[in-house]
Amino acid sequence: MLLIGPAVVLGAFLLFLVQPLEGKRLLPLFGGSGAVWSACLLFFQSVLLVGYLYSHALTRRLRPAHQASVHAVTVLACLLAPRFAASSGGGSASVLAALAISVGLPYFLLSTTSPLLQHWYSLLHPLGKPYRLSAWGNAACALALVSFPFLLEPRFGLRQLSALWNWIFYVQCALLLACAAWLWRQNPNEPPRGLVSGTPLSTRLSWILWPALGSAFLMATTTHLCQVVAPAPLLWVVPMLMYLLSFVVVFAADTIHIHRAARRALLGLLAMTASVLYLDLQAVFAAKVALYACGLLLVCLFCHGELAALKPEPGRITSYWTHVAAGGALGSLAAGSLSAAVLPGYFELPLLMAAASGLCVWRLWRESRWVRQAAAMAAILSATPALAIVQGHYAGLVEAGRNFYGSLRVLDAPATAVQAAQRKMLNGMVTHGLQFRDASTAQTPTTYYSPSSAAGLLLSRPGDGRRVGIIGLGAGTLAAYGRDRDRFEFYELNPMVISMAKRDFTFLSASKAAISVIEGDARLSLAAMAPANYDVLVVDAFSGDSIPAHLLTREAFAIYLRHLRPGGTLALHISNQYLELAPAIRALAADAGRPCMQIRSNGDPARGTLAAIWMLVDQRPGTTQTAPGFPVWTDDWNSLLPALK
Repeated sequence: MLLIGPAVVLGAFLLFLVQPLEGKRLLPLFGGSGAVWSACLLFFQSVLLVGYLYSHALTRRLRPAHQASVHAVTVLACLLAPRFAASSGGGSASVLAALAISVGLPYFLLSTTSPLLQHWYSLLHPLGKPYRLSAWGNAACALALVSFPFLLEPRFGLRQLSALWNWIFYVQCALLLACAAWLWRQNPNEPPRGLVSGTPLSTRLSWILWPALGSAFLMATTTHLCQVVAPAPLLWVVPMLMYLLSFVVVFAADTIHIHRAARRALLGLLAMTASVLYLDLQAVFAAKVALYACGLLLVCLFCHGELAALKPEPGRITSYWTHVAAGGALGSLAAGSLSAAVLPGYFELPLLMAAASGLCVWRLWRESRWVRQAAAMAAILSATPALAIVQGHYAGLVEAGRNFYGSLRVLDAPATAVQAAQRKMLNGMVTHGLQFRDASTAQTPTTYYSPSSAAGLLLSRPGDGRRVGIIGLGAGTLAAYGRDRDRFEFYELNPMVISMAKRDFTFLSASKAAISVIEGDARLSLAAMAPANYDVLVVDAFSGDSIPAHLLTREAFAIYLRHLRPGGTLALHISNQYLELAPAIRALAADAGRPCMQIRSNGDPARGTLAAIWMLVDQRPGTTQTAPGFPVWTDDWNSLLPALK
């Protein structure tokens, strides 16, 4: 235990730490946070499953001494194999290739650690409790989850963190070699066995389906919290922490009370139901997050409690964990990718709530009549959010669609005593554009781009033949400022936004300027272009929880300034509920030796405008007042914590 326990804990910590580290490193190289993170998730889940399969095959087909020898060779190969730095590219395949050459082998080795060492521990300590090592490993994962954004990322750059990770990885390899040497010396008696022998098909399916439900519930709750409830930075940490803690609790316990867990899960589902139906629009932020976190934890305790109750004797431990890994990947795929292809809106959470409540009723059906009736009533109430969410989704709906960048809706709102009839583009809870339905006012700039906003003041200046670059298309509202001989070039990452802006709004088609839309990550597109000599370059991509930090670094600023003509202006829209980005931009402007100013404008519901905050950076050299002590963000170091309101 003195070797195996630390090896499991350290391996799990490194396994969870490398994922955000590598994903963040790839953002400036590949752009598009949604695409990069999706590809990273696919890579890490796939390699994790391969590592579990390796551990299972090794323990089933070889005697213990041979297992130790083979794994020692694997450790040395992963330790000595060259690793290459990722280079920029395009597409998910390029991201997968970059991860494979940079961290593929180390991540594979780490993924084998927990199931393999649990098996070795059961051989060396027949009376021990190897499944508790899983609880320790998940606790280490939770520690890494919290440490990266709140402890490590604010203090160290990516190069420093990579060096630290590598040194800890060397320690991990030494521990693994010591464990292999210990097993080789002890050489316990265990004959080889078949890969799938000894486990009924129904049991193997249960090993897959219970973790699949827990994983899908995690993905659905995270999506709902970050896109529907509140697009707050780092909010995804809360549901992931609840998910990991559920594994810690159930595998640290000696006995599992399934019926008690089912009753608690129903209470958790009722708490989530109350939040969906009554609190999403008026409750305080902390209360909403607490209810969703409580519901997720109790449902995962139920799912993973069922899984823990089915754990086999230690001789089949690697088979067990391989099925669990496959189930987790299946749940993530279903809730993360397949739901986006099948469901037009964020419906997966209420659908999974209904499914989980049904399973709780099934588990409690042999209880007393009063318990069955109460469980059935709770299940019915837990299924009602689906009706409310679907009804809200289709109210006034013109068009809707989903991809891995999010869920977009175009809605028509009728005229009221305060507002004229209008059409909106929404991404979750964030408004991406608004246009009046009356032809006489259809080209009136709205939302954050009113004539009194900084963008409106800049683009209303006298002159023609201007060249304007705009990062972030939305509904194309800024095209309303276009004049004859002007050229407006929009950069938009999400192809669905482009199609909706062209099809459902008329800002682009009715503009007097020549309009072009460039699809793809704006930073990568601008970096590959010759200087565009823009009179105005608008950067409007800083809303919601997915702040693209790679667009607010020293390297990104250098690209922006290269594309401005002498005397041109860089305008950055930073209206945000949760982050104060002005100090970060002042620090970047001062670092580049450029003057910077902030302009605020008020909103007017009757005019369809919203309060806006803009930062203007002049191309001409000058000085700016910086926030005391605010660091300059770079590709190597940037953290949202200093910017939290």
